[in-house]
Amino acid sequence: MSNNNSKLEFVPNIQLKEDLGAFSYKVQLSPVEKGMAHILGNSIRRVLLSSLSGASIIKVNIANVLHEYSTLEDVKEDVVEIVSNLKKVAIKLDTGIDRLDLELSVNKSGVVSAGDFKTTQGVEIINKDQPIATLTNQRAFSLTATVSVGRNVGILSAIPTELERVGDIAVDADFNPIKRVAFEVFDNGDSETLEVFVKTNGTIEPLAAVTKALEYFCEQISVFVSLRVPSNGKTGDVLIDSNIDPILLKPIDDLELTVRSSNCLRAENIKYLGDLVQYSESQLMKIPNLGKKSLNEIKQILIDNNLSLGVQIDNFRELVEGK
Repeated sequence: MSNNNSKLEFVPNIQLKEDLGAFSYKVQLSPVEKGMAHILGNSIRRVLLSSLSGASIIKVNIANVLHEYSTLEDVKEDVVEIVSNLKKVAIKLDTGIDRLDLELSVNKSGVVSAGDFKTTQGVEIINKDQPIATLTNQRAFSLTATVSVGRNVGILSAIPTELERVGDIAVDADFNPIKRVAFEVFDNGDSETLEVFVKTNGTIEPLAAVTKALEYFCEQISVFVSLRVPSNGKTGDVLIDSNIDPILLKPIDDLELTVRSSNCLRAENIKYLGDLVQYSESQLMKIPNLGKKSLNEIKQILIDNNLSLGVQIDNFRELVEGK
């Protein structure tokens, strides 16, 4: 255990307390210092419901359909209903896969479900019985669904440029794998126990979800490590260490980069703008899976923030992380 925890009276453990079935779980954190369990519980809950990433269908192209207000012969649902059903398909992608197309093609009557998708290695449909359409007579039915990794609900404003083919229909994607969160605090006398109820869509394990929420929360507040009170001793605004331009403390996750660019930078342990500007173009191009399109996107982001590549900042990470 690092010396940073030496002032803590209790160092909590995290464990799965109970599997309630239907992807519902209880996760326990204990012991927690008095008064901190409610603060921690609220923080975990908010991050779980807003900030975890996941995979979702973002667009679909259905054979013989030109737009979402179409109807299909011998299909019970209209296209709007089919798109709504596709939004509910829970998809798990292996690490390193951030986008792909899934094909579905049947010739039958009856219910077409998520289990009819043709999957490849690294792709798993969790709710295979999720209905997509009902064919009232035997007929051919096929579609191509584009799956992407993202964060939060609803990126329709970012999708229109991706509707490249005639018949492409945007899906109001729900990326968050967390469906419900609640927590309860128990008083142990000199400490507290925090129990977090988590319901997922089955694409993420409960301990992994809570751990990722804690990691994300820590990343967001880590920029405050270098905050200090003005040396004149006056109360009021807290100042950031004068050696660091505040814009350099902006997390990469807040830059609205595409998923591919963001994943490439994260894999390279580039967390802040201050990390990014220290790279040259040639160094960025050596990052696996980061191509010219991603490079141009990154350069434009830097221009928008009045920054550029190839800037030397001595001991930036040490200053930010207080090492």
